[in-house]
Amino acid sequence: MDRGTIAKIRNGDKGVNGDSLRRLFEGLDLKLDEEDYEECDRPPQAGRKTPSPSSPHQNDLILNEIKTDKLKNVLGELNYHHQKFLFTEAISQIKPAGTFLIHGKTHYGQRWLVNLLRYKVPYHTDAWQKSIYIKPHRKDLQTLWQSLAQELGTSPSPEAVIEQLYQHWKNSTVILAIHNVDLIDESSLKQFMDDFWQKLVNKAKNEATQKNFRLVLFLVDDQNSKSKLEKSLPLVTEPDRNQPHIPLTLQELEPFNQEVIETWVGVQIQSLSQLWNSSESIEQVMRDIVKRNNQPVSVLRDICLCFELDWEQHIIGRLAL
Repeated sequence: MDRGTIAKIRNGDKGVNGDSLRRLFEGLDLKLDEEDYEECDRPPQAGRKTPSPSSPHQNDLILNEIKTDKLKNVLGELNYHHQKFLFTEAISQIKPAGTFLIHGKTHYGQRWLVNLLRYKVPYHTDAWQKSIYIKPHRKDLQTLWQSLAQELGTSPSPEAVIEQLYQHWKNSTVILAIHNVDLIDESSLKQFMDDFWQKLVNKAKNEATQKNFRLVLFLVDDQNSKSKLEKSLPLVTEPDRNQPHIPLTLQELEPFNQEVIETWVGVQIQSLSQLWNSSESIEQVMRDIVKRNNQPVSVLRDICLCFELDWEQHIIGRLAL
């Protein structure tokens, strides 16, 4: 359960009364026994405030948070298995850094995948992390230095940024994601990788035997421009322990298909059933979604609608990178 949800359930130091717990667990399709209410029904101790009943609106918000968390977890198991497998294999082998190219057509779930992979990075919980979105009117190299420098509170020079990130890495994992990397011109991208990323990785490698934290860079291509990127960057298809600054190319993102959705529903049917509020068959509805439009983001968006949630607001809006 998300920490934010727990905080809302506890409602600060006011506690939660028995009725609130009953409504909450009914939403989870769980039944509380008599002894579960013991603490709630116990007379208040001296100096302790009597818990105030939660309003129906507050309970609805709590239940919606729980539903969002559960659906997010279930969606995290839908497709992208090849990319997850290679990433997990690589991140366990290469130290202290890893560089990964995520590529595919527009709206194929690149940002969603970045965030799924983030959870597989060692010590990701307290990681220093930053996303940079390259824009058509601001795609020069200086934009990258300025974005990082502003976040780090230092001057916008490669040397200053490297030193600050190195200091962060000494105490925590560092995760960077450069989105729309396909917009950066070839020479600028090469300069960024040579003058910044490779030097930072090499600096960290000197202490790699003493550190378990990771330096992770995601290069995110939303235009399926791998062929263009290959002109300015060396790319590898297998983890290279000796050169972790070279991007490891994950498999190109593909559209969803009937087999993918049917397998997912079969494995996740119990969790999906707890959230389902329709007389129609879950299996058939999901097949119809993919049949109508197999573009990954479209499928994910339509699945959220089936559970009365909004993909952009409830899922994408809460992603860390």
